[in-house]
Amino acid sequence: MLLRRLFCNHISFLCLPRLPTFSHFSKPTMSSHSLPQSPSPPPPVAKKVEHVLEMFGDVRVDNYYWLRDDSRSDPEILSHLNLENNYTNSVMSGTKKFEDELFGEIKGRVKEDDISAPIRRGEYYYYKRYLQGKEYVQYCRRLVPTNDTAPSVYDTMPTGLDAPPEHVIFDENVKAQNHSFYSIGAFKVSMNNKLVAYAEDTKGDEIYTVYVIDAETGAPVDKPLSGLTPYLEWAGDEALVYITMDEILRPDKVWLHKLGNDQSSDICLYHEKDDIFSLDLEASESKKFLFIGSESKITRSIFYLDVAKPEDLRVLTPRVVGVDTSVSHCGNHFIIRRRTDDLFNSELLACPVDNTSETMVLIPHRESVKIQGKQLFIEHLAVYERENGLPKITTYRLPPVGEPLKSLQDGKTVDFVDPIYSIEQSESQFSSSILRFYYSSMKTPRSVYDYDMNTGISVLKKIETVLGGFNSSNYVTERKWASASDATQIPISIVYRKNLVKLDGSDPLLLYGYGSYEEWGDPRKKEFYFYMKSYSPVDNVKAQNYPYILVTAGLNDPRVMYSEPAKFVAKLRDMKTDDNILLFKCEFGAGHSSKSGRFEKLQEDAFTFTFILKALNRIPASTSGQS
Repeated sequence: MLLRRLFCNHISFLCLPRLPTFSHFSKPTMSSHSLPQSPSPPPPVAKKVEHVLEMFGDVRVDNYYWLRDDSRSDPEILSHLNLENNYTNSVMSGTKKFEDELFGEIKGRVKEDDISAPIRRGEYYYYKRYLQGKEYVQYCRRLVPTNDTAPSVYDTMPTGLDAPPEHVIFDENVKAQNHSFYSIGAFKVSMNNKLVAYAEDTKGDEIYTVYVIDAETGAPVDKPLSGLTPYLEWAGDEALVYITMDEILRPDKVWLHKLGNDQSSDICLYHEKDDIFSLDLEASESKKFLFIGSESKITRSIFYLDVAKPEDLRVLTPRVVGVDTSVSHCGNHFIIRRRTDDLFNSELLACPVDNTSETMVLIPHRESVKIQGKQLFIEHLAVYERENGLPKITTYRLPPVGEPLKSLQDGKTVDFVDPIYSIEQSESQFSSSILRFYYSSMKTPRSVYDYDMNTGISVLKKIETVLGGFNSSNYVTERKWASASDATQIPISIVYRKNLVKLDGSDPLLLYGYGSYEEWGDPRKKEFYFYMKSYSPVDNVKAQNYPYILVTAGLNDPRVMYSEPAKFVAKLRDMKTDDNILLFKCEFGAGHSSKSGRFEKLQEDAFTFTFILKALNRIPASTSGQS
């Protein structure tokens, strides 16, 4: 948060080198979209208003500081942003037809009417439904026909005429009708399945209002709670725990709200006054405890509360600089992941619930295997790890509740088929032996698997449908290694279509990289100030040639304020020495992750790809339709 006051941190921008000829590419097929258009108007020129900043004897002049307005309502600034958007639209007007065709092709690959993989919670299956032509989702549930049977990887939710009827708990499409932006940050069902608390953002500023409704009727059962983060959990069936932010949007206070009370009478359980720390909140898989983390970049301590006694907040792992912890619960033990400078890949510990200072090592630190996460079940532990740059899941059987825990050995590793892939944790049933996780690769759409930790059997429950004749066997994924200057081996993931790529150095390549804040430091400290200044984008613009650049921003983005990319573009326009295209697109109805609708996001993707092809002078005459 502190960095935003001084420097530009992460700006979403795309840079492409100018390639006037393609001697090593096949000759581009030109279309009317690529023919010369009428001259575009000149780019906007932001006025200069000298603003002097000084720290540690270092003087910086920010001539575009005036572009910052925290209220986002200054008419002059909004007018300038509109000029930038108009200029971008003008420059891209000649390729608008192609952009729309590309959007249509991308959208045509989406199965618009679909449902997520149902998850069983008690007597219900819960899932999301996507409707034809609609931007947003419905939250739905169905009764489990026979709730007395043990969960199995082969379970499926009945949907036929004889199945229990579907009940739509909440429809985002209805709620979003009067808003240009709409996002649900949390959707929490009470343990008794009777109530739902959801966090709503209608601007993109990530400041949420929480509503509590009856899960059957949708009727409100409590007054709204305003000014919240999306950190929200039930403490029993009649109380909520939530987190609010300070004036710089740092999550800093934990509150207990009892249904029926005014927000003004809520109890503050903890206030984090140190502004280098932020708070977060999560429920244990057992739903018996809530954990509050207080975190800086290298330090994380944990408080906990028993949901049966939510006013009694206690320290679980005390704050020690350089020690990072996270906690789960099972039976009469807490399971703790602990990282330090020496234990940089983390170790896994256990301690009794009634004696948190008495810890033992379950999985020791290993030089070549990083512990990234963990998931607890009543009789199992799943550990998410990374080895040689690839993620993996190892599962262990735990002793029955009441018996002593000991060092874990002989874990089972889940097998994956692709050479390069990604896995993510998913909600699973704590009382079962079924681990659910997300899986995808560069040629495999996002998939949901249920894995039986007793038998080692994995069953595919859902894979995203890609329409238009897509066949993953047409593609190859490979993993290569490159040596850095210090001999560190850097993994490179490659995907290509078999019948189109020759791999002889003549193929075009789209290289994607994500550059952001990897650590910021505290600019109030001299050594960090000068280090951060050395890579601050705005402060390092100079008179030189730059490639084609597309910069995007959301007006209501609370993480990277719109003014940072606006200043970056203004300074580039003033100082760059080339004629390459520089565009700035600021979405007025968007936040950090662009617009909120699923098709609106695809339209932005189409715009970005069109810019790439325009910059490379490769707008095709027609699309091949190949998958």
